[in-house]
Amino acid sequence: MRAAGGPGKPALYLPDFCAPRTVLGVVLLVELTALVLALAGNRTGLGFWTDLARISLFLVWVGLIVAAVLCRVRAQVADTTLLRGSLFVLGIVALVLAVVSEVTFQVGQRGFAGFDLDDGTFPEERLPFLARNLAIGLIVTAVALRYFYVTHEWRRNVEMQAQARVHALQARIRPHFLFNSMNTIAALTRSNPARAADAVQDLADLFRANLS
Repeated sequence: MRAAGGPGKPALYLPDFCAPRTVLGVVLLVELTALVLALAGNRTGLGFWTDLARISLFLVWVGLIVAAVLCRVRAQVADTTLLRGSLFVLGIVALVLAVVSEVTFQVGQRGFAGFDLDDGTFPEERLPFLARNLAIGLIVTAVALRYFYVTHEWRRNVEMQAQARVHALQARIRPHFLFNSMNTIAALTRSNPARAADAVQDLADLFRANLS
């Protein structure tokens, strides 16, 4: 997507969440987050891998659902302002986290396929589980949005600098073009006045089209 340059401009700095490359980036981001959270659990051996698998499964669902929703509402986000677009994305992430957290909590409370899951795999308290997920999710999303915005602004600045160089080069070429054209017309006025008149008319048409 294109980007916004200020708080009143359209919030188009987000990537295209319909693109497979962006979805892969979302998966890598949530897996990195899962790895950090698993390492923060300070467990070793089988406990670490169990935590990593549990957190990864939870975050992958959240990441894929958020990417699907942002792909669906891409046009709506593109038509709003930078601040509202960013808040809209944060709101979507918070909503998806709340829904997935509630589903996860209910599965842990009621069991799954007849098994009693009371081994610490699922949370036992709703509010701390929800609050922790929302806090982590919103912080990671805010950092990602900041990265998207800075990256896009850097890319846009590079493109603007390239365009400025092209315009400067064109401004230097135009006087030389006019100088050569006038010399050619001056030479034609002595050897072929008819062609000189045609050249003057063509030059006038060229500048008229350029100005329009």
